[in-house]
Amino acid sequence: MHARISIFALGIVLLAVVGLYPTLQFPSSAQVSTFIGPRVWPLTLLIILFVLGIALLALTWRDRARANVDIEEKRPSDNSGAFSIGRTRHWWFIAAAVGYTLLMQVAGFLIASVVFTLAGTLLLGARSWITIAITLVVAVVLMQGVFVSLLGIPMP
Repeated sequence: MHARISIFALGIVLLAVVGLYPTLQFPSSAQVSTFIGPRVWPLTLLIILFVLGIALLALTWRDRARANVDIEEKRPSDNSGAFSIGRTRHWWFIAAAVGYTLLMQVAGFLIASVVFTLAGTLLLGARSWITIAITLVVAVVLMQGVFVSLLGIPMP
């Protein structure tokens, strides 16, 4: 399990490093007439992706070291081969992101974002409908507030 997570984290870090070159080709805010240039958002996401990938790698290595110390105390679980949404959650998130991209072309940014936020909230384990509703409202307000009001980018 730790090997899979380590490979995933290394892939995330590699993706961030590879994406850095084309992102730096975008014009900066000094080269365009807007307050925030086209480079800021993708560069911010790449930096966050890189930092989170490194953090995941460090946490995985730390947990592996702890597991090696406690290995004789742990018993194997009876349902290690059973299907669990928690064990495949990362694949469901990837599928949701692909679905989000496809739905955005058909239904528009706001509706696709609400559906993606709902799916993500459920995949993360929220079960209270009040929590889910609050998350959806905050997400819509933030998306509309940041993109339309703050940045002046009209969303389809």
